[in-house]
Amino acid sequence: MAAELLLNVEQVGLTLRGNSILRDVSLQVRTGEIVALIGPNGAGKSTLVRIVLGLIRADQGQIWRAPGLRVGYMPQRLTVDNTLPLSVQRFVTLGGPASRDRVQAALAEVGAASVLDSPVQAISGGEMQRVLLARALLREPDLLVLDEP
Repeated sequence: MAAELLLNVEQVGLTLRGNSILRDVSLQVRTGEIVALIGPNGAGKSTLVRIVLGLIRADQGQIWRAPGLRVGYMPQRLTVDNTLPLSVQRFVTLGGPASRDRVQAALAEVGAASVLDSPVQAISGGEMQRVLLARALLREPDLLVLDEP
């Protein structure tokens, strides 16, 4: 039985301020696959991820996502304003409701259970990466996208 197609990207391109960022990029992702985008800094990897997620619109090409596709996304970095009082528990559930037990389990799965009630601004960079991963996993995604985890 063939794996279900989750994502199909065909001939995607993007030009910004006269500079070609991406040109003729195609890829497919099926259930169970692990796909890694590799290349030098500035090659457009994060831009392609943002296009695939629908955060940026491509100039050319087509993107097809499976109907009802649930995506978990872990950004490369995220800055939370220091003036925003936000616990890790609250931050993780901003994308959708989850019980305290589910949040605790997701944090435990990524090795960050001890930060559940900590202010987001008080945790280390490594802990924040784990929190972002837990947040992505809480969606029970069909497709998990990690931008430089």
